[in-house]
Amino acid sequence: MKKGHVIINAQQKGGVGKTTDSCMESLVASLVFNKKVLFIDTDLQGNGTTFLAKSFKIEEMQKTLMKCLEDGNLSNGIIKLHENLDMIPCGYDMRKYTDFLIENFKTTEDRTFYFAKLLDKIKYDYDYIFIDIPPSTDLKVDNAMVASDFVIVVQETQQFSYEGSQRLIFDYLQTLVDDFGHLVKMNVVGILPVLLQKKRSLHNEIVKNTIETFGEENVFSTIINNHARLEWYPRIGFQFEDHHDKRMLALFCDVFCELEERIHLFETKGDIVDYKYTPKYFVDNKLTKLGKGIDIGEFNKETTTQRS
Repeated sequence: MKKGHVIINAQQKGGVGKTTDSCMESLVASLVFNKKVLFIDTDLQGNGTTFLAKSFKIEEMQKTLMKCLEDGNLSNGIIKLHENLDMIPCGYDMRKYTDFLIENFKTTEDRTFYFAKLLDKIKYDYDYIFIDIPPSTDLKVDNAMVASDFVIVVQETQQFSYEGSQRLIFDYLQTLVDDFGHLVKMNVVGILPVLLQKKRSLHNEIVKNTIETFGEENVFSTIINNHARLEWYPRIGFQFEDHHDKRMLALFCDVFCELEERIHLFETKGDIVDYKYTPKYFVDNKLTKLGKGIDIGEFNKETTTQRS
């Protein structure tokens, strides 16, 4: 039986939409592609928890991630959102995690890899595990990073975000590798551009600079454009009610398909060389035949019933 892939959407600059991306990737993987998915929220703000709880009308959560970490058992906090989608929620008590690690473990290695050891016990239960992290580089984030298999660097088309991508990859992640060597197994699977305004020359220039810095094959062909509907989901939860919702699902279907292809290249060839993804669901801001055929009617029926 194969262990699930652990994925992190990361960026040192805050407010780039990585939580929304992580939630949408989890939804698409589970609802559209029938993958068994676990979403783990490690950010004490709990934005990912709120997003998915609103999407599935979950009001009560018995255990937070922090309580699971204290118990030494992540399974205790798993909430079933859907047939194929589970979540471990995060609360403000996550602020205690660094102190907990320092008090309970003597070595830096034991402190850094505690979460990874707990996660290994449930990896076989899932195809994908998406971990949402805060935009920082402290011991809490170290715990998540060393537990991951693949990192997606989410980058807005702004200078600070572009610089943040360079610091994240060349400084922070490299430091983890330097400190812990072969114990760190994560790979950067690609830079995912978030294009704020397509018609602004500066934003397109930053996409160009990103390709020059990291190499075209290391930048996702799928670009997250600034869609008004996407901005609503953190407020009201994901909905599947009209054409605009289907367009957002189609966009993230391409993100997920490209992610799977990139992972396959790492696993079969050890790297990504001369690769470019061909969109299947959403091309030139329009639904393809595959995109139009997306159907998650069961989700729509369940949430509509709960809303009424």
